[in-house]
Amino acid sequence: MLGDHLQDKMKIYGNPACLNTAKCLFTAAEKGIDVESHFVGPDGAGEAAAAAAISPHGSLPVLRDVDFVVYGTNAIMSYLDDKGFGPSLVPRNAVVRTVMYQWIHIASELAQPAVASLMSGEGDTAVTSHWFDVLDAQLKSKPATLRGEYICGVFSLADIHWAALAQGCFLCNAGDIIESRPAVKAWWGLIKAHPSTSKEKIKAYDVLPTSNDINGNNLRDIHINA
Repeated sequence: MLGDHLQDKMKIYGNPACLNTAKCLFTAAEKGIDVESHFVGPDGAGEAAAAAAISPHGSLPVLRDVDFVVYGTNAIMSYLDDKGFGPSLVPRNAVVRTVMYQWIHIASELAQPAVASLMSGEGDTAVTSHWFDVLDAQLKSKPATLRGEYICGVFSLADIHWAALAQGCFLCNAGDIIESRPAVKAWWGLIKAHPSTSKEKIKAYDVLPTSNDINGNNLRDIHINA
């Protein structure tokens, strides 16, 4: 319900340069969840000790909701989706839901390593471009069963996975990968303008880390209706 809030603010530990952290923050904003963010850097910087104390295998990002700890990007995103407000980001239709999981797989297992390599300064632009060609083709020629302008027709967790990757391209001055593909560019415009699924007064795109956040070791909190 609009204006409702969870009793306690969740805490997320991660890094602004981490694509998986960006996905989790985006999901929280989509579902209208206030989050207190804690920067974790290499070599024990920031809140590394606090994160290590609650993450069983040292996995980041890690989410704490009172005494319950969630780790693993997909687990965190699913938890936020279930705990937050508004309709689920997992489609109920079996075909659409399956397509969503396929595109999550392509994003996280195939495209993300290429984007992460670009962000580290060691990647090959051609490899990342290939995966956004794949996305462009999907957006141009979705079957009739996938009604809507997003990856699976309706806005879903697949869009959040790919949004983090698109933002990653801009962070390493490779935004032309997005801008030069008409369907991807149009989809990216939708992502940037998409109002919170929860109907709260926030756009999830606005919580994605920027270059200034990365350079300043800043991980954004999420304040709903602040």
